[in-house]
Amino acid sequence: MSLEKIVLDILNSKKKIFLVYFITLVLFVLAILSFPTNILKAKMLPDKDSDSFSIYIDLKDGSSKYDTKKVVDCVIKNLENEENILNISAFLSQGQPIDFAGMVKQSSLKDKESQAELMINIKRFKDRDITSYNLVNILREKVQNSCQKDETIIKFIQLPAGPPVLSSLVAEIYGGNSFNSRRDFTIEVANIFKNQNTLVDIDILTSEDFKTYILNINSSKAIMSGIDLEHLKSTLYLAFEGMEIAVVNDKDAQSQIPIFLRLDDSKKLNDNSKEALNLKLNSLKIINNMGQMISISELVSIKESIKEPVVTSKNLKPLINVIAETSNDSQIYPLLNSREEMIEKFSNKYEIIKTNMLNLSFVHKDTKERFDLVFDGELQVTIDTFIDLGTAFIVALILIFLLMVMYYKNFALSGAIVLSSFISIIGVIFAHIIMDIFTKDIFYLTATSLIGFIALIGINSRNSTLIIDFAKQLVIEEKLEVNQAIARAAATRSKPIILTVLVLVFASSLIANDAVFGGLGVALIGGTLISYVVSMFFVPVVIKNSLRKIVNE
Repeated sequence: MSLEKIVLDILNSKKKIFLVYFITLVLFVLAILSFPTNILKAKMLPDKDSDSFSIYIDLKDGSSKYDTKKVVDCVIKNLENEENILNISAFLSQGQPIDFAGMVKQSSLKDKESQAELMINIKRFKDRDITSYNLVNILREKVQNSCQKDETIIKFIQLPAGPPVLSSLVAEIYGGNSFNSRRDFTIEVANIFKNQNTLVDIDILTSEDFKTYILNINSSKAIMSGIDLEHLKSTLYLAFEGMEIAVVNDKDAQSQIPIFLRLDDSKKLNDNSKEALNLKLNSLKIINNMGQMISISELVSIKESIKEPVVTSKNLKPLINVIAETSNDSQIYPLLNSREEMIEKFSNKYEIIKTNMLNLSFVHKDTKERFDLVFDGELQVTIDTFIDLGTAFIVALILIFLLMVMYYKNFALSGAIVLSSFISIIGVIFAHIIMDIFTKDIFYLTATSLIGFIALIGINSRNSTLIIDFAKQLVIEEKLEVNQAIARAAATRSKPIILTVLVLVFASSLIANDAVFGGLGVALIGGTLISYVVSMFFVPVVIKNSLRKIVNE
């Protein structure tokens, strides 16, 4: 049976017309349900397969460089036998050379003894059988299980596929009557994040209170002991910090070469206790002006104090950030789970207010302290991008509708064309689901997928216009009955439409496997294929009555 007879048979039967509407509705509902059921997941851009990644190491505040080096050695030991790793560079108490990821991750600001960074170069993608992000997920679990102890945070940082952000998921905590109360609330939020299976590298970007020790010189006792105060200060400085004492002059050098001196390893204490510091002071001796050796511990006193935490702010408002990365998942799904868990668990203690979008405010029922939780990071970029593209899609539909109204002078027919264009979302979604089945990694509906969907609106509208204009011409010039004219128009225009579809499918298949533009390619393939089916069967059904009114006028 020819296509013309099939279409004509559908148009002449109310049951078959209803069946077309029913099948279309079912497919559309199934396509939309793929989002809440997580059959198809959305993400701004998929992970990027790169040739390097970084590791950020943060020990608890007050840890020494010696402690940091032990953790670095542990990490390197776990990585050095990995066949895909070429070399590792370690940076203690400083950040690595600034790269694309480190521009906004405050890498250059690191100067604490408790901090370190590692830069790992791996084989080119053509020389390995695993993507860099899957390799990182495997190594992360291995390294963290072995080396992440005693409040140590080890984070694996990859080059971002899109705009660089502080982290994939950022929770900004504002408010509270004091820094301590804000930090306590932040810890509660971080614990919720830790309950999510796909959230990793969770960290609170603030320092904790820790003990520091100040050495106070007893000037009177030093003078009575015949000790020169400047000599005593210099000795203490040499023992713990070291100093430049001279230079080496070399006629071939562009500048003088400094000589840096520090007394053995006095700076390295057995632990961070007052007793360990006092033990080191006992081991230091100084000669007075009578040639006698005097222990420095008799000339100085140790004062214990609490190191004040660093307070950060944004838009002149103090805040604390909780950051997290995702492991083989989009940010929105663990966020929604975390948000639901916060509402459930915090409701006994706080009055919860839903502010804008996904953000929340918490008011303590007893103290009336208010904490504002604002989500940021790559999640916010994703939401903004999808909102912008969604707005562009709606504007495109409205403009096409208005153009069709101006052209056909009929609102119903113009609405049918726009509806037919919108139905192509079925093909876009099912193409992504099929692609996800046949690929190793999750194939997301991305921002580029939405760009492809927007482009499909014009293609589908053109197909509908071809059928309508030709059917109208057959009715007027050849006096065909409307149903017969639509059936013949659909059959006649099917060849140029399918040729256009095949050209787009073959061209788009070249980018279907691309990390960034794969969504665009798959959207065009699935959308154009379903647009052909829509043009041949759905369009004739929805334009039937409207075309009859236009012709009769």
